Amino acid sequence: MLLYCFFLFLLINHYKLFIMVIKDIKGIIFDMDGTLVDSEINTEKSVSWLLSKYSIPAINLDLKQFHGITWESITQILQNMFPDLNKYDIKPILQNKFHEMFMSKDLPYIPGALEFFRKSTSKFPTAIATSSDRESVYYLIERMDVKDKISLFLSAEDYSKSKPDPECYLLTAQKLGISPENCLVFEDSIPGLQAAKAAGMWAIAITKNATDLNKVKQHSDMCVQDYRELSINFCDLIK
Repeated sequence: MLLYCFFLFLLINHYKLFIMVIKDIKGIIFDMDGTLVDSEINTEKSVSWLLSKYSIPAINLDLKQFHGITWESITQILQNMFPDLNKYDIKPILQNKFHEMFMSKDLPYIPGALEFFRKSTSKFPTAIATSSDRESVYYLIERMDVKDKISLFLSAEDYSKSKPDPECYLLTAQKLGISPENCLVFEDSIPGLQAAKAAGMWAIAITKNATDLNKVKQHSDMCVQDYRELSINFCDLIK
């Protein structure tokens, strides 16, 4: 029992140390897929479905390489890998298939995400900056019932360079009127974390579906499996 208390003490103080490092936050920016909703699996399914539709074998294709980037970037990668796809306009096909699955009532939130997001909007200007298209963001905002609480959002139509380029995060900070160093980003993908750090922002990684935890740690200031690991007064501690 004594040993358990000692390790609990270390864990609590380790958590407090991270909170002390992440400070002077004036705005919070959330990625969407894999960060608020557990939807990256639908990215993988959309790519697999498309390849099957055009009878293209994709044995041992790493589908996780498509996490966190725009459909435009995914299209370029796929057409480079499978030149036969250049005959088709696959970007809208991929987006439509993804959005069809995204609208499922069974699509789960990342544990604690809904509650934490609403808490964030009560304490900070709060935005979403995602690689998904606008129709999917509109749907999620309505589903979360935060349309009147969120400050703004950026979707893939609002910027030209996909993550890991920092453009989407820098543009979001500009629209919020907040300096990048005063922004905290919640992300799950490595390209997204790279984008946040390249923008000069703080970054917390949601590791629920992480496949390379060491690489995730390299590009984040703090890692949590999901939002339930954050204390109820987290938003007060980082001000």
